[in-house]
Amino acid sequence: MKRRALLAGTCAGLLALVVGCANSTELSAANGRTTIKLASSITGSSFLAVTAGIEQGIFDKNGIDVEVIKVKSTAEGAAAVASGQANVAAMLTEGVISSRASGSDLKIIANLLTEDQHILYSKPDIDSIEQFVGHSLAIVGPGSGTEILAKGLFERSGVDPASVQYIPSGAASTQMAALVAGQVDGAGLVPPYDLTAAESGSKEIVEYRDILPKLTPQVFAASERVLTPNPDEFRAFLSAYKESARWVVDHPDEAISILMNDSQISYDAAKDAYEFAKPDYSTDGLVDKGGLQTWLDLTDKYGTIHDELPTVEELYDPTYTQDAP
Repeated sequence: MKRRALLAGTCAGLLALVVGCANSTELSAANGRTTIKLASSITGSSFLAVTAGIEQGIFDKNGIDVEVIKVKSTAEGAAAVASGQANVAAMLTEGVISSRASGSDLKIIANLLTEDQHILYSKPDIDSIEQFVGHSLAIVGPGSGTEILAKGLFERSGVDPASVQYIPSGAASTQMAALVAGQVDGAGLVPPYDLTAAESGSKEIVEYRDILPKLTPQVFAASERVLTPNPDEFRAFLSAYKESARWVVDHPDEAISILMNDSQISYDAAKDAYEFAKPDYSTDGLVDKGGLQTWLDLTDKYGTIHDELPTVEELYDPTYTQDAP
């Protein structure tokens, strides 16, 4: 599979081929600490183990300085890693698949959550997933992960995906608003938007994770160019992340408070989001390979990527979740 060289700085002879790149792939400083520049469009309960790990000093005590670079989308996260602005990204799984298929050297090294967090909600007069035939569903946009997952959900539930109309509606907040306003008949929502929808009379139909198990929704991904010379640094970062995830699971009251303050949401919304995500926080960082293959199969069947898709082995390296010696 072709690879696009994405280097940084002033690299002699490469001219404007370079999208932008870091002057060095070195992550460790002379004082023995490791700096991780983490690009992330992931927020809320999905990102809670990172937020809590920083706030509770878990990364710091493990010699890791985490600098979070907030980006608006998974595509921006991938670009930040490619340019050297960041050395790892927290991003949607489908974004890594797309980037890798386009020729990048992005590699999944761990996950943030073990299960997809979407819940199918409908307008009040729809009582089951079978009743979505002939009705509409809000999605981010054509070919998006929300459309791919929804079609997989319908297929696994015995509903012809082609019998449902998919309405591009943008982000989760606007999908929820479209459902509440009656502009669409359903939406796959994540906390805390599900709580708002339920309070507005929308009906919960099914959790995606019950129909499509082990589809990890968000992952950590980095360039092989940076991973290869820094295996111990990435292992140390992920070891601290796993410790933080365990802390989040073991300290619900403190974790809910952190989520409430960080996301600027009500206590009830934070509690709902935390309790829904709690069983899925990845305390070992391992991505289920069967679930990743399902992602690839659904992308091949329902996605809009025309390039050859990567294999699971090309996409994911589990060795970085092993603690550094």
